[in-house]
Amino acid sequence: MTTREPEDDAAAAPPRRRGRPRDPELEDRALRATLDVYGEKGWSGLTIDEVASRSRVGKSSVYLRWPDKEKLLTSALRRIQGGDELTAPTAAPDDQDAEPSPPPSLRDYLITHANERAELYLGPYGLAMLRLYVESRAYPEVFSDIRREAITDFVLSQRRRVEAAVQSGELPPGASAIQLLDAVEGSVLMHVLVTPPHLVDRVRQTVPRYIEEMVDRQLAAEGYARRAPESPGAPVEPDLTPPGS
Repeated sequence: MTTREPEDDAAAAPPRRRGRPRDPELEDRALRATLDVYGEKGWSGLTIDEVASRSRVGKSSVYLRWPDKEKLLTSALRRIQGGDELTAPTAAPDDQDAEPSPPPSLRDYLITHANERAELYLGPYGLAMLRLYVESRAYPEVFSDIRREAITDFVLSQRRRVEAAVQSGELPPGASAIQLLDAVEGSVLMHVLVTPPHLVDRVRQTVPRYIEEMVDRQLAAEGYARRAPESPGAPVEPDLTPPGS
């Protein structure tokens, strides 16, 4: 009797069929549904079953990407705050030899940051963010990892940017990154919290001016040194030096 070699069996076996390609919109739908459910029902009401149902994604596909609802919620919250793991790649510039653009001034950075936070709080997932702040205090053990990735890491990245401004001389050596960011973030959050629902649209129109004036006041209090224009014709930042100083 002839003995067949293992190679013969492998050659005779039909090729495996590839699985269905991954839906490029699947993760987006699941994360958005997660924020919807969490915003409406909080941690106790957030379930993989409902996320799968609302997003029209199979439960097995959800578990394949996120082993539990903690990881799922963390990914969703990082996404709406611009987490690194879900940042879309940027296209390469046409001119590879062009010099990189200078980083924005601290003033521009804070204004952009504050406007993004205002839009987040006023947008469809603002309630999810507010629940995060409350429930991370109510359930500290459950939310320890979520808090670190969705709040602490985010805050530390902002703090490093302000500390770099101290190192570069944009802010004086005694400036407090913590107090400056608390003042900016707290002003935006309170401005949104005290807004009645029927005035949200009006606040969206006025919040950019509010933020610009608020940031200028906070920077002036910290002794901000305005940056000179990078090129002829570039806009000059307002002089924030307090009168008489």
